Amino acid sequence: MAGAANGVLRNYIFVKLIFLLGFGLLMIQVKAQLNEHELQQAILEGKCHELSNQLLGQNLRSEQMKFDAAICLFQVGNLEEALELFREVRDLRAGLHYKATIWEAKCLARLGNDSLAMNVILGLPTNQLNRKILADPNFEHLEQNDPRFRQLKSKMAPGFNLWTLMLGLISLIGFFVGILLLSGKSRFSMGEKWLAITVLATSVIILSYVLIWTGYSYDFPYLTQTWQFFTLLIGPSLYFYLKSVFEEPINTKQLLIHLSYPCLAGLASLIPFLSLLGLNPGLPAEAFEIITSPFLLCTQVIVYAVSIFRFASNEWQVDGNIQIWTKTIAWGMVAFAVAFLSYFVLVRSSFFNPQWDYAISLVMALGILTIAYMGLVQRRIFNSEPIGKFFLVKKYNSSTLTPSAISSIKKGLIQLLEEDKVFKENELRLDDLAAYLNINRHQMSQVINEQYGVNFFELINQYRIDYVKQLLINPDNDHLTILQLAYEAGFNNKVSFNRYFKKLTGMTPSAYRLKFKHERI
Repeated sequence: MAGAANGVLRNYIFVKLIFLLGFGLLMIQVKAQLNEHELQQAILEGKCHELSNQLLGQNLRSEQMKFDAAICLFQVGNLEEALELFREVRDLRAGLHYKATIWEAKCLARLGNDSLAMNVILGLPTNQLNRKILADPNFEHLEQNDPRFRQLKSKMAPGFNLWTLMLGLISLIGFFVGILLLSGKSRFSMGEKWLAITVLATSVIILSYVLIWTGYSYDFPYLTQTWQFFTLLIGPSLYFYLKSVFEEPINTKQLLIHLSYPCLAGLASLIPFLSLLGLNPGLPAEAFEIITSPFLLCTQVIVYAVSIFRFASNEWQVDGNIQIWTKTIAWGMVAFAVAFLSYFVLVRSSFFNPQWDYAISLVMALGILTIAYMGLVQRRIFNSEPIGKFFLVKKYNSSTLTPSAISSIKKGLIQLLEEDKVFKENELRLDDLAAYLNINRHQMSQVINEQYGVNFFELINQYRIDYVKQLLINPDNDHLTILQLAYEAGFNNKVSFNRYFKKLTGMTPSAYRLKFKHERI
């Protein structure tokens, strides 16, 4: 029994020793395996010589590990091994395909194979080359010996053309207008701040494009990765601008909902920004690319374009000046959104060229500048200045209406408004009013403008307000809310009703009702 027990004990000890030995060897192997962070840290600190021998026997599985290992080998002068790894990464045709191809050209140039290095460079798409890459010291020998390289480098030299000069000027105008809006002081000043964000964001976007097109982005690299963030600011800021102008409440919850994605993109943009400063943000570069992907950017821009257009459509009850003003802003945003989306659709086509890119950016810029112009004339329009002062509006030079016809139409109009009270129809349009009198809309508009000195919406809303005033002072209506009375008079928008009532009476509807209640007492 004792012998058997000793045998079991010996077997147990033997198995345990084997296990510990295997575990120890495994730990040594795990420790010997490099990870991406260690490799990238060694590259940044110039300590690749400490890892070069270990890299040669390393099992490099991921694309990033192979790419980083190749850079390390390149730094210590193992050019043949580095070239082999760069070609492996290139052949994967994944995210680092073009970067690996550029490094392949560097290896070939350093190895003295100028002709092959030049062929690799010429095989790259033009949007993957820039003068910073061509100015790399590893290409010095190639530049001296190959005229094709010198010609390519000369072609990449920074400079402006007519398109970039025009778009650069538009960007500067945008900055100027944005500052004007920021300094504005009126009852719409908070709204003007939101509009200033819209205009300034667009100016930064266009400026970043101009820097890329002209080649100056390599002198000012910190703007080139910010356009995504500023693009995401345009929709929310314009949406809040309209809400502020029309005095609709904006609460913290709405701010969080609408600004959370732009803020997230802003934080993600710190990744490439810190990398340019030589700092490690501690986050994968893919995070920025995912958060600011073209699909998400286009979706956000289109959603806000639709929302703003719907918002503008809901304000049709306001007088004609403000209706045109609001719709103009909505169409400006639609133009921006369509142009922005078209870039990502067309850029993949074979016929796409820089001129298309310039034209698309011009449409985007003009859409926002139109909005900015509307912001600058906003106070005057809201103070009932005719919008015809700011647009080319067709007059009635070719009108065939005689004085007697105008007088007859006016009598019919008075009957419709004062006896039939057609203004109570909440969907009443200029075409409807003209149809009642068997005339066309232009003749109807001419009579209203010439005989009353106002436009259609102003005339209808004046009658509606007068009717609401009668309803408010009638004690039989005390049990009805002000909004119910407004709907009875033909209004279908609370904001428009309140604004127009205060404009014509100098007080709010509730204050007006209270005043006459006290007089009755």
